[in-house]
Amino acid sequence: MCLPLKINRPHHVLSEGEHVGFEWVTMHNGMGNRCGYVRVPKGHPWHGADYDLNADVHGGISYYDHDTPCDKPREDDAYWVGFDTAHYDDLPDPDLPGYRDSGFRDPSARIRTQTYVEGECKRLCEQAAKAVGWETHEPM
Repeated sequence: MCLPLKINRPHHVLSEGEHVGFEWVTMHNGMGNRCGYVRVPKGHPWHGADYDLNADVHGGISYYDHDTPCDKPREDDAYWVGFDTAHYDDLPDPDLPGYRDSGFRDPSARIRTQTYVEGECKRLCEQAAKAVGWETHEPM
């Protein structure tokens, strides 16, 4: 089972991996911003959650959706939670496809790099692990 966005827009995938037992994916949104997603299994407290999910990640959780069938043999009915880097203090990255110069020039705004977004995915994985009492010993 896979992230629905990954199935619908495979050319937007930037990276993917696993951290402390949770799968993660980074993608671009087609406008120059990166987004990150973490897969939680059925039975996890975040499974089926809405925008009230208590997770500390860049800009807060802004995406929720169920698994979509794909070529990975995984259990059915997992859930994806995600975040984006298209907020007031974020700038689009001109190196990403679909970059659009918004003209926004707040001096505190900055581009959120691939390294930054992958780090946020891993932090979110660690929070997902702690939500079910798993130990997290992998370094970020």
